[in-house]
Amino acid sequence: MVHRLHTLWLLSGCFAGLLAAPATAQTRILFVGNSFTHGNTTPVLNYNAAGITDENYGLPPSSPRYQADPAMPGPWGGVPGIFKKMTDQAGRAYDVHMEAVSAAALSYHYTNALGVMQQGPWDQVVLQENSFQPLPVARTGRPADFLNYATRLEQAVHAGSPAARVYLFQTWARADMTYPAGQPYSGLPIDTMARDLRRAYAYLAGQNPRIAAVAAVGDAWLRAIQAGVAVRNPYNNSNPGLLSLWGPDNLHASKWGSYLAACVLFAQLTGLDPRTLGPAEQAAVALDITGPTAVALQQVAFQQVFMSAEALPVVLTSFAAQRQAAGVRLHWATATEEQNARFDVQRSPDGVAFVTISSVPGHGTTLLPTRYTVLDALAPVSTSYYRLRQVDVSGAATYSPVVAVGPAAALVSLYPNPARERLFIMGQAATAYRVRNSLGQVLRQGSMPTGQATVELVSLPGGLYQLELETAAGQVRRTFTRE
Repeated sequence: MVHRLHTLWLLSGCFAGLLAAPATAQTRILFVGNSFTHGNTTPVLNYNAAGITDENYGLPPSSPRYQADPAMPGPWGGVPGIFKKMTDQAGRAYDVHMEAVSAAALSYHYTNALGVMQQGPWDQVVLQENSFQPLPVARTGRPADFLNYATRLEQAVHAGSPAARVYLFQTWARADMTYPAGQPYSGLPIDTMARDLRRAYAYLAGQNPRIAAVAAVGDAWLRAIQAGVAVRNPYNNSNPGLLSLWGPDNLHASKWGSYLAACVLFAQLTGLDPRTLGPAEQAAVALDITGPTAVALQQVAFQQVFMSAEALPVVLTSFAAQRQAAGVRLHWATATEEQNARFDVQRSPDGVAFVTISSVPGHGTTLLPTRYTVLDALAPVSTSYYRLRQVDVSGAATYSPVVAVGPAAALVSLYPNPARERLFIMGQAATAYRVRNSLGQVLRQGSMPTGQATVELVSLPGGLYQLELETAAGQVRRTFTRE
């Protein structure tokens, strides 16, 4: 693992060098898609429109590609506009064109915009299909149309630009098709639709050797969710600190979702590390995306494009630990599992050195959500740290994030309270106890190794006192009254 990390560090260094070196030739690129490409709403829709060519802006009303919606004035910039800004900063000369029509499938572009594909010459072309077209028929998809027209467009591009590299823009899973009732993916995790899209795009790329690669934007969205960068369910966001990659309609991308898409495309099409763009990346600043957020999305894109082989075989959706009277109860849940042999539950006193305290069999391969729970009956009363070691059938292991459980609250009973002659203490074993008056002076002290002690109060004046106990869980204070 050390060697691998070292290799990635060298790789990043090489990319940084590439970013510093200006390109000598201009790359002519065409983005073909719909509202997932043009961004649908401000601020992405018109971002950097002056920096690219919107092929449909200014067409007459008689054109089927006429931009007729007054709520979406052109020209449009969208994801291609963000991409263009990134390449400018990287010193790469790109001539960016966009052929985008809202709600259009690739079949629409083949019928109505074939001339744009053929006009070239293009160096790179990105094809983005309608969001549900590649899905299985049972999920309202039309996969045969997707395969047919994506192939026809690839052939049209290569007829005019034989050396062009054609990429597929793999779209994201739709929350509006997953979380509400009565939808094609209702009751299933968002991962299921993402998996179906991944398989469709991968199948097409595998069948057609003239497809250069898949820009897995949808997988990057899922990776951001799994990494705790973005919210999983925008209809029930229990953590408002996370980003929502979906916009208000839970279908199109928010500005963060479009920015992540652009980061993936930047990495895939240029071969450069998007992390070198950094927190002050100009598109992020213009879109009011904070520096730390831009860096987090750039990191996700880097991992997706350059480290995708390290995707986890298990999609962990939650992991929590809660202290109870009987010990510490651990709960975790998975959205899907692939060849999952087991989970090793590990505990640490300091968050560094972990030991396995329990092993739980996994569910092998399943597409259904699964819940697990384990009780650590021997949990110490002090703060403890837990993590899961997931082991697949080959023996390879990955680790979950670490969760912490605070010290157990000491259960101490004082009676009688108020007291006259003596005070009885019962509770956890303590190394020492002290009785202090209102001035903080220690008037009584002793130890209670068995968890019990009797404090003589006869010579103390009436008033309010504080009892201090030093326990394994820390210092405990209780107040009592001497009558």
